[in-house]
Amino acid sequence: MAIKNIQTSHLVHDLKNPVNIIETSARSLLEKPDRYGTMTPGQEKVIKRILRNALKLRCLAHNMLEVDQAALGIMNIAECTLSRVLKEAFVEVFELVDPLVSEVLDEAPDVTGFQKILSENGIFLESDEEQLNRTIYTDGPKLCLIITNLLSNAFKYRNKNVFLKCTTHNDTVNVSVRDDGPGIPEIYHKQIFDQYFQCIKAEEFPVRGHGLGLAGALAMAEALGGTLSLCNNPEGVEFVVQIRCHKGAQLG
Repeated sequence: MAIKNIQTSHLVHDLKNPVNIIETSARSLLEKPDRYGTMTPGQEKVIKRILRNALKLRCLAHNMLEVDQAALGIMNIAECTLSRVLKEAFVEVFELVDPLVSEVLDEAPDVTGFQKILSENGIFLESDEEQLNRTIYTDGPKLCLIITNLLSNAFKYRNKNVFLKCTTHNDTVNVSVRDDGPGIPEIYHKQIFDQYFQCIKAEEFPVRGHGLGLAGALAMAEALGGTLSLCNNPEGVEFVVQIRCHKGAQLG
């Protein structure tokens, strides 16, 4: 069988067993000291790092499936809210940046508390509670993956702050993510969504990642009947995702 015909699902399936073994082994060391012995604080820190990255690998494998489904036009439409999608995205991003903040965000009881925790960490979410808690009908995991990708990029390049703005109008949802970093050189604006494209290393703009993130995010946005665009901004980089809600949405 030619490599181009191997489905992503087959590759992801082969990743599951080693990831599960790593995760189970790490959890056993952390949770069963009576069986495996007590660890030093340094050893426990290393094992927790292994566990976090095993979970991240599982998440990446899941993300591969989501992108593959989007390319095939497969959507899983269900009821959700922007607040839930945003919470999942921030918890995932902070899990790598600052696990303690991730835990606090995961336990936030309401939108107000959630926004307060974000602002304390340089993340400013502009939206009212009514819009964030309004029921929408879309593929929540794919929307979450798009926002997670944009947040990850913003965290990489910000100087200090990240700004989000969420709005709803009729049957559409708009989410903008902006950082206060050095920005993307204009010569790369037309190529930024190309698969595998990376900017040539420029001053204050180091090459990062593998070039798949924005291409995958764009594919999912389009599969959701929407768009993902890079907006001109005098400070930092701003991406705006707009998706169209499906039948049953009660917006505007």
